[in-house]
Amino acid sequence: MNRHLITYLVCAMVISPSSYAVELIGKTASKKPVNVVSEISGVIEQANLQTGDVITQGQRLATVKDQDFKLEVRKQQANVSLVKADLDIKQSVYTRYQELRAKNSLSQNELDVAKADYAAAQASLSLAKIELEKAMMDLSSTNISTAINGHVVERVIEEGAWVNKGDLLYRLTNIDQLNVRLLASEFDLQALSVGQPIQLWSEAQPTQQVVAEINRISVELDTVTFSYIIEVDINNAQHLFKPGMSIHATTEFDTNSNVRAMTTQ
Repeated sequence: MNRHLITYLVCAMVISPSSYAVELIGKTASKKPVNVVSEISGVIEQANLQTGDVITQGQRLATVKDQDFKLEVRKQQANVSLVKADLDIKQSVYTRYQELRAKNSLSQNELDVAKADYAAAQASLSLAKIELEKAMMDLSSTNISTAINGHVVERVIEEGAWVNKGDLLYRLTNIDQLNVRLLASEFDLQALSVGQPIQLWSEAQPTQQVVAEINRISVELDTVTFSYIIEVDINNAQHLFKPGMSIHATTEFDTNSNVRAMTTQ
């Protein structure tokens, strides 16, 4: 064999493991999906939004019938007034007993009892105020709204249905930023590093490509895919990608492609 050819092959074997282009596949996923759960138990009165609907921060998602909760607020308000009246009486008695004790017209034991009654009335008022605060919070929880801009991914509830505290109502997501999980073999790892630029595109729109940086590389083989997970975060303000899309990626850039965005997250 030609000596120059042997030298070339040996050099290629040494150099290529760290320089060859890596081709990967994976899927997009929401970075921060939001589960909206009921904070109270009750009957769903209204739930207009459907899967796929666009939502804005503060928008109402659903309502729970609030009659019982309004009654509970009124009940606790009345209880606070009642406890306040009792506290006024206990305070008046304690003040009067202090004056009598100063004149030696009352035993110390009677003064101590009046003082304990007054302290108990103060504690009862604190508890009554807490119960009122809870009732008001429960009433406000009958209006269920979203804390993010985004889309409805899943609707679980139906109007007229009973929900318990903690039951899932909606799943929401914002797709302005997405996470891409790519699958790499052990042979690919030697050519990949955190911070390395990588070009990505979806199967649906192969000409619409984005450039991002590798954020994380797993150090342990995933037992489901038998691959190492390469994670990339992409800016998706134009909503070119949707969660669950199949993604292709390469470390060899195609300068003729329509690269739409750059992210350095």
